[in-house]
Amino acid sequence: MKEFKLIGLSVMTAVLLVACGGGSGGGSTSAVTPADASSGPLSKYVGVWNQGCQNHEIFTTTISATSAGTALSVSQKMEYYENANCTGAIVATGTYASPFLVAQHVRTEANASVKMLTGETVASSVDVVNATASGGAINFVGSAVSSSVVNGKTVWKFVFKDTTLTQTIDVSSGSSQGAFMLRNGELFTIQAIGSSSTTFAVESRYVRA
Repeated sequence: MKEFKLIGLSVMTAVLLVACGGGSGGGSTSAVTPADASSGPLSKYVGVWNQGCQNHEIFTTTISATSAGTALSVSQKMEYYENANCTGAIVATGTYASPFLVAQHVRTEANASVKMLTGETVASSVDVVNATASGGAINFVGSAVSSSVVNGKTVWKFVFKDTTLTQTIDVSSGSSQGAFMLRNGELFTIQAIGSSSTTFAVESRYVRA
């Protein structure tokens, strides 16, 4: 299973998930209206983000600002398409009952050193946050999905014309610290390297939907 790693630390590594498998292509999602349109330090991350098509699935993360832009509320949706390139009908949709993650601004590192996924190191402003996962579970509906319980965990099964996918999504709760970065209009979730407060490494890269 492939993970969307917001903040990369122990409590966050299972929080923002994408489906197993690969692929290319994309889809579109209508723009989100932020809950708080202020100009606080985290407001620039408001929007709808994804990584494109991942073998039938587009996983969408919607970020809204709260508390005058000093905090973020994060919601998620998984959409499974009939075809592997994410075309055709949507045959399964997974949602959380409520925002599953909140992030509170801690500080801005104006000239942090960030190691990119390419291996390049850049200087950039990053926003360190305390993030708390709600512990909520995701639920799927649609013509392609069924579920069973194995060893006390729900296993979701998605049946398509060309393949069958299964996935177990762990429920995450608790708090941890990490950081966000915007660069060239793209969102990066990053983690500190060791105990450093100014040196980070990129975990994942996302684009606006």
